[in-house]
Amino acid sequence: MGSTKIINVLKDEQFEDILDAFQKASAEEVIFIFPKNTKVGRKEEYFASLAQEAENSEKQITIMTADQNIERYAKKYKFRFLAQQPKAKKVVAKKTDEEIMPEPEEPEQEEELEENDDENLAVNDDAVESNDLASTPNFSPSSVEDVENSEHLNLADLTMARAKSSRKSAPRSADKRVQKLESIWLKRESGEQGRKKSIRPNSKTFNLIFLSSAAAVLLVVLFSFLGSAQVILKPQKQKLDFELPVKVSTDAAEIDTANNQIPGQFLSFKADASKDFSATGEEEVVKKARGEITVYNNFNSDPQNLVATTRFESSKGLIFRISRAITIPGAKVINGKLTPGSILVEVIADKPGPEYNINADRFTIPGFANNPSKFEGFYAESDKPMSGGTIGLSPIVTEQDFNSAKEAVTAEALEKSLSGLKSKTNSLEIIDPVKNEVVSLKSTSEIDDSAESFAISATAEAKTIGFYKDDLWKIIDGFINKNDNLILLKDTASLDYKNVKFDFENKNITFAVVVKGEAVAKIDENKIINDLLGLKEAQVKDYLSNLKEIESARVVLSPFWIKTVPKNKKDIQIKIVY
Repeated sequence: MGSTKIINVLKDEQFEDILDAFQKASAEEVIFIFPKNTKVGRKEEYFASLAQEAENSEKQITIMTADQNIERYAKKYKFRFLAQQPKAKKVVAKKTDEEIMPEPEEPEQEEELEENDDENLAVNDDAVESNDLASTPNFSPSSVEDVENSEHLNLADLTMARAKSSRKSAPRSADKRVQKLESIWLKRESGEQGRKKSIRPNSKTFNLIFLSSAAAVLLVVLFSFLGSAQVILKPQKQKLDFELPVKVSTDAAEIDTANNQIPGQFLSFKADASKDFSATGEEEVVKKARGEITVYNNFNSDPQNLVATTRFESSKGLIFRISRAITIPGAKVINGKLTPGSILVEVIADKPGPEYNINADRFTIPGFANNPSKFEGFYAESDKPMSGGTIGLSPIVTEQDFNSAKEAVTAEALEKSLSGLKSKTNSLEIIDPVKNEVVSLKSTSEIDDSAESFAISATAEAKTIGFYKDDLWKIIDGFINKNDNLILLKDTASLDYKNVKFDFENKNITFAVVVKGEAVAKIDENKIINDLLGLKEAQVKDYLSNLKEIESARVVLSPFWIKTVPKNKKDIQIKIVY
């Protein structure tokens, strides 16, 4: 048979406390006893939340009250509802030859009870006692009399009402433990028929057994609850606004709270950008075409020297000259095959004019024409067209053309390198500004070059030293704990960085972190538990009100008859709320 927990709700009880008590209840059925005009009974959403929680936890909720609002909510959300029963009036009559005692249950029900005589009969009855030192003058919990006078139902009323309601709907499925409580506590009629049984005055044995059983069950009920205390503390808060110098080093292996130093990792990313641009200038020019050729030595294994201005003739008879002296490496025999030596060199047209802007071609050396073998063994080839040869009005690259193109390409390269760096941080924190610069810039034309278009390419590199933000939090926590014995509330905190300095030679960065937010006083939970052991309500109030690190406190003693804090540490729970 499932267990049952009874929760008496005070008029001013917070719904959060009621829901918390329900969630912590391990019983399969939880009975809520509500007084009239309770604070919780004014809002329907509380009962909707209870219904959802009951469905999730598969617990049965029973509600007892004389409050019509709560009765309506109970029926709407399909809680088991037991209406409040009028208190039984005591009738004093002269003793006669017979005492009127409850008639035994019907045989079938009596047999059912006998089968469960060995069950541990217990009733979970929580009475929530609370106190907020910041607003409440005392800690007095509700006594048993308080519960009854504030329209709570007492245990006997509850048992009788449950029995009556259960018999109307399903007599065979009534809670056996509640039936036992009826027979022990009520000593009155236990069924709708109200049958009575006369006991002879000389049935002393039966009376003794009855009273002994009642006392035993009462002891079981009482000692099932040795008492527990929950101390809910709200620590003092303090605003934070300070700067802390921090060093991040790639040489550091661990956090150094004494020197505010944390480990770091070097990060870098290179990115390229290239674009074509049109030349917008025009002027009268006379320029020679130029380009590059590869000169080959397929004659012998000896190197061959060529002086500056040596001529090279294209297949169409156009002459180009080298602008510097060169040495052509000798040929080599590789795998039995002669491989010519070669060298790349710039050539300039012998005369200005566009006719020298030729496509890729093969060139001979006219100076070797008198030696057929040498003339045939030394030659040159180009793999790109010659360009720049012109006479007359021609488009040129202006200074503005070049600078605008350079600015656009470098900006794109810098943006790519920075975004690439941030994409590979792997959860590391990086601080702006990151060191980001162009490391290479190339153009196919310079300022005042004759060209209809030109291309510029740039390479940028972004680099920094990253760190784990949790390491920084530990430095901050250590600082405020060491200086003020505080605990930082990270949800309220914000961090800003200033005075960032990179030192890549020594592999570190330094900065000041600006911390703003809230912190709370550190509370020694073990000391408080030790100091509260066995204290009475007034002593608890005096003790907690004298703790400067506490803004407010509430104490919940359970069950409701408990008037002192338990003497066992395991029965005391500290809960800190921020």
